[in-house]
Amino acid sequence: MATLRAAKQALRKEVKKRLASLSEEEKLRQSQIVSQKLFQHPRYKSSRRVAVFLSMADEVCTDAVVRAVLGSGKACFIPRYLAGGNHMDMLRLKSLEDLASLPITSWNIRQPADSDTEREEALSTGLCSKPTAPVSRAQQQTLRRSPMEVKKDDNGAMSRNATHPR
Repeated sequence: MATLRAAKQALRKEVKKRLASLSEEEKLRQSQIVSQKLFQHPRYKSSRRVAVFLSMADEVCTDAVVRAVLGSGKACFIPRYLAGGNHMDMLRLKSLEDLASLPITSWNIRQPADSDTEREEALSTGLCSKPTAPVSRAQQQTLRRSPMEVKKDDNGAMSRNATHPR
C-alpha cells in the first residue's frame, strides 16, 4: 500500500509540474476541447441535471460548462464542502448571478455558504453522476455497464450492484 501511495504522489507531482508549464492560452484551448466533447456526448445531451465541479486555476476550466448547463435550462449543481469535514453536497445553482454572489473559499472557488440550507441537493432529489478517481481499463468496462450502482469499500476496491427498474 505504501508503494501505491508513493506512486500516486509521484504522479500527482509530475502532473502538477506539466500543468504549470502550460501557457494560459494552451489551458484555455484544452478546456474548450474538453467542454466540446462533453457537449457532444449523448448522456450530456439527454441529461436534465448536471453536476459540475468549479475549476481551480490549474484545472480544466469549467466556466463554459456552467454557462452551457444554465443556458440550456438543465439543472446545474455545484459542490459545497462543509468546513472541518470531508463531506460534500452537490447543491443547485440558479443562475450565473447566483454563482457570482456566492462566497469564495480558501481554494478561491465560489460555493454556497455552510448556512445556506435552502438549495436543492442533487442526491436527495434524483440521480446525479459524480466523477471518480482514475480507474483501470477493467474497472472502466464495469463502470460503462448500466443500469448499476458502483460502490467503493474501505480499501478502495470497487464493486458493482445491478439496479433493476421496478
